[in-house]
Amino acid sequence: MREMKAFFTRQKANEGVRLPLTLPDGTKTEHFLLIRGIDSDAFREAEAEAKRQAMQLSMIEDEEEKQQAISDRKLSLVATLVLDWSFEQECSPENVTSFLREAPQIADQVDQLAARRALFFDKRLSSSSGSQPANGSSAKSRPVHG
Repeated sequence: MREMKAFFTRQKANEGVRLPLTLPDGTKTEHFLLIRGIDSDAFREAEAEAKRQAMQLSMIEDEEEKQQAISDRKLSLVATLVLDWSFEQECSPENVTSFLREAPQIADQVDQLAARRALFFDKRLSSSSGSQPANGSSAKSRPVHG
């Protein structure tokens, strides 16, 4: 069983990893986000729901409206990756989505970090010293088709 545990990512993905936040000019701040991995239960449930909603989105006739709905759905999916944060405001789905909409560079960082499975396993159990390659991005590699 010990050798199998080296492959487990779900628990750590549910616990999250800390993403320090910098201003757009690169200035470090005291703020951070706690990010779930793409193997977390919350993200997998949200991803399954997004796939179910894809058919509804594809039926929107107005192309601009359809693209906006798809974009909103992708942002909501990325927002499910944020478990907690250092801001005074409540870390609610609405607040997270609003923050990520206005700070798309942070949304991209969340998306990319969450997809890096190497960050979401117990390295003490691993006998390998090499690092795993990044897996791309969560929402970008799992598009909501419209």
